Amino acid sequence: MTARLDRRLVTAGMGVTVAQLVTIWADHTPPRLPVPLTCPSCGHPYSETAPLCPTAAVVRPLLRRRRHETGSRALAPLSPNQLLDLTGNRLSTALPAEVTR
Repeated sequence: MTARLDRRLVTAGMGVTVAQLVTIWADHTPPRLPVPLTCPSCGHPYSETAPLCPTAAVVRPLLRRRRHETGSRALAPLSPNQLLDLTGNRLSTALPAEVTR
């Protein structure tokens, strides 16, 4: 399976909202440990060289920059693992396989 950018991201383009980014991030990031072998939404296989699917790789920097635009409630739908993957320095999908899978 070849992972592609989520259609919602492509359709919204430059007008994508923080709420849309949060929803897309939640769909393309593992909600909890252990992390599956592939993205829960698009099927991208996680690896050391590609720990994020294409959609998550685009959404993460955008959402990190824009997460304060709508207040602290904007990130409320995210699980603790998704929140750490977004705001922290680590990515659960890049952790050693024996810890996450």
